[in-house]
Amino acid sequence: MGFPGSGQGGEGAAAGPAVPAAVLRAWDQAEAKLFPLVMARPDVYERAVRMIAALAAQLRDSCPDVPALLAAHEQGAALVAEPSPEINPELVAAAACAMRYRELVTADAARQRLAALAQARDQGLEWAVVAEAGDQARVPYVPYQRVEAHVRSGRAVIVSAGPDETLTGAVHRLDAGELDLVTGGLRIEEELGSYADAEALALALQQARDQIAAG
Repeated sequence: MGFPGSGQGGEGAAAGPAVPAAVLRAWDQAEAKLFPLVMARPDVYERAVRMIAALAAQLRDSCPDVPALLAAHEQGAALVAEPSPEINPELVAAAACAMRYRELVTADAARQRLAALAQARDQGLEWAVVAEAGDQARVPYVPYQRVEAHVRSGRAVIVSAGPDETLTGAVHRLDAGELDLVTGGLRIEEELGSYADAEALALALQQARDQIAAG
């Protein structure tokens, strides 16, 4: 839904036990049900956004991890101290929990990137794989992504692969990025190229690494 303050999705799992799939679906559905208010009742939508942002701020203080967030989720509508007659408080509570969960996921992914970078630095390596998702051997049927960071500068390359237009072949892509050496935040920048086979990708990846290392 993109309420203000939301983190980026798809960064991996937050520390602690996984959120049950049914809970994640409930959070997604809450945001989906609130979104139509943008067109039908913009004033009510803006009020909902403010309520969600305020509750998310409270959850930020009271829910430092996933177990605490799940416990708060169990309170449902009771989380909303000052409900509005035109806005379902259960939807507000669920949307705020979804926002806080994305923040936890984003923060945990950043910590993992910094840990991988520190390990590579301790081993005297020039490059570190700081994030990896999917299965490279199962492309194109399972998407794949890998983030490699230059240990000294934080400059990064993002390798990804997925299905082509026929859904039977693979398209390989290379993007430039920047890893914040203090926060672990990852910023994806321009696309470096798209390739029809892994060999062409490997050549482009090595060229990108050489340019970064030389810079």
